[in-house]
Amino acid sequence: MATDTQFAVVAPSVVQRVARISTEVAQPPLVLSLLLVLAAVRDGGGFAALIPGLVAAVTICLAPLLVVVILARRGKLTDHHVGDKKQRRPVMLWTLGSALVGCGILTLINTPVTVWALIAGILGGILALIIVSPFWKVSGHAMTLGGATISSAMLFGVWSIPFVIAAPLVCWSRVYLKDHTLSQVLAGFVTGLVVFGSACALILN
Repeated sequence: MATDTQFAVVAPSVVQRVARISTEVAQPPLVLSLLLVLAAVRDGGGFAALIPGLVAAVTICLAPLLVVVILARRGKLTDHHVGDKKQRRPVMLWTLGSALVGCGILTLINTPVTVWALIAGILGGILALIIVSPFWKVSGHAMTLGGATISSAMLFGVWSIPFVIAAPLVCWSRVYLKDHTLSQVLAGFVTGLVVFGSACALILN
């Protein structure tokens, strides 16, 4: 029979694992890449419809993430979540540069308006982080999940439920792991709702 001491040791480790997995799986570049691909194929169209989503995901999300991971492993950044707020503006600036390159490519191919709506939200989020990061470590995870919640609801309706469910779990994980304060997470989530919601409403309508 398990003792109270054993439960005291096991329970925190399980909670810690859940928090860590939530944070890693819901990294902003991964969540946004999934959204971009889903937005591209929302109305069907086969493989050809997938291409704009993949181009957007690679240039806006995955290429900058790869650079961050490499620099973190070389000790140039604190970690792949860029925990030091002073390092965030340079990361966001090169992410913005990569995103603009991606936008240039996307103008040359048949890119759905749904993808452009998400890109507008992402660019708005990047600009917000560029402005705020030197002064305050607002949560990029929370901003992304706030944006994913509102934009997926507008684009996919009832199929947005996974993002809606994931949002509070991921926001909790950032506070539990002490990567952010509650106010930083709430500010990020609200910013994501406003920025992505406004961008999607403006472009889709």
